[in-house]
Amino acid sequence: MNLLHVCCAPDLVSAVVKRAELRKSELFFYNPNIFPVEEFLRRYDALRKVCAEMSLDLPEQYYFPEDFSDVLDSFGAEREGGMRCVKCIELRLRKTAILAKSIGASSFTTTLLASPMKSIAQVTLIGEKLAAEFDIEFVSGNFRADRDELRDLLKGVYRQNYCGCLPSRNEAIRKREITDSKDRERLEKDFKKFVDLWDFRGSVIPRSRIHLEEISDLKKLVAIVKPSALFDDIRDAELGDRRWLKTGSYNCRIIREKE
Repeated sequence: MNLLHVCCAPDLVSAVVKRAELRKSELFFYNPNIFPVEEFLRRYDALRKVCAEMSLDLPEQYYFPEDFSDVLDSFGAEREGGMRCVKCIELRLRKTAILAKSIGASSFTTTLLASPMKSIAQVTLIGEKLAAEFDIEFVSGNFRADRDELRDLLKGVYRQNYCGCLPSRNEAIRKREITDSKDRERLEKDFKKFVDLWDFRGSVIPRSRIHLEEISDLKKLVAIVKPSALFDDIRDAELGDRRWLKTGSYNCRIIREKE
């Protein structure tokens, strides 16, 4: 038996799609780094939804933020991806390895190997170190499934925009504010008559609202506004049957039915 540490619902879906054998794993949702508790519950509800839809056994709800306090106290000022993240991953995987041994599992692994926010090499290094310490196998690999495979499976599933801890949340907010400011300036400078489309940032924007014929101009505008999806309500021949509008800096989903 394999014990699979689950960091969040989207990464669980990615992992079991990419590695079908992981469906047989026992799931363990242990993430004391998540802040605040409302965010933890939101992510657990997303996990509940995914498990129900994919016929997976829902793991128990463990939330012990005090387990993360030492990491936060010692490394709270570290940048995202630095030592704070290393210690956070080690904390969660150590708990997973200990539990795996106690229940007689032959191996353990984590959906962090599917996370676009984490380094696969870094997670693997930590996992293999713990595997040697506890004399148990760590299942490594790239668990990142193709986005097109995940699109329908993740429809309506909550997807967080920061890793979990308070510092990562604050850093994500700062980065978003900087990006918002720069994009707003670009919109006012390059597409002044489309400033009202800023209201569609992060939401679905109808193609009919964007009065641009050149696909290159459409890409530039979408890259600035960053809608969650482009609703091709006019069946734009230039878009054809594309599922993504790839702008280089921002890839936007194209949908043909209103979500």
